[in-house]
Amino acid sequence: MKKEITTSMSFGMKAKLYIQSVGEGLANIYSQLLEERINVTQAWKILHASVAFCFAVFSWCSVLVHLLLIAWFAFTLWDCKRAGIK
Repeated sequence: MKKEITTSMSFGMKAKLYIQSVGEGLANIYSQLLEERINVTQAWKILHASVAFCFAVFSWCSVLVHLLLIAWFAFTLWDCKRAGIK
C-alpha cells in the first residue's frame, strides 16, 4: 500500500502563487515586446505606469484631481527609471 501525504494550501499561499504566475506572464509579454529581458518586478512597475497613464489621460475630473493623477504618473515613471527600465 502506497502512503500519500496531502497538504492543503491556505488562501494566502494560493493567492501569492496566482499573482506570481500572472507576473511571470506579464514579464514574458513585456520581454517579447521590448526585446530585452524583463523580470517580474519590472513587469509590475510597467503595468503600474500604464494604469497611471490611463487614469491621468482618460479621466474626467476636477483640475486638482487631474494634477494629482499626473503626479502619480510622474512618480511611476520615476519608479520605473529607478528599477532600471529604459
